[in-house]
Amino acid sequence: MKSKKRQNAKKQAQVKPERSAKAETPAKCTIKQAVIEAITANNAVTNDELIAAVKAQFPKSAFKDSHAAWYRSQARKGSLHGHAH
Repeated sequence: MKSKKRQNAKKQAQVKPERSAKAETPAKCTIKQAVIEAITANNAVTNDELIAAVKAQFPKSAFKDSHAAWYRSQARKGSLHGHAH
């Protein structure tokens, strides 16, 4: 029977391959990024257009008119930071 010290030493000696998960995994898109993308594409975007853009990527989202108005207001003020996807 092998001792636990020997087993642990053997496990530590094994070299694990480096992961490049970040390079392989596509970046996650958020509602905020979808809104920024829509506003960047069309500065005169309406609330209905923002809702449609969000619902296209997030069909189960509860995004509604008041949310779109808030994001547009933040964009006008220059308070909406982030990057388009």
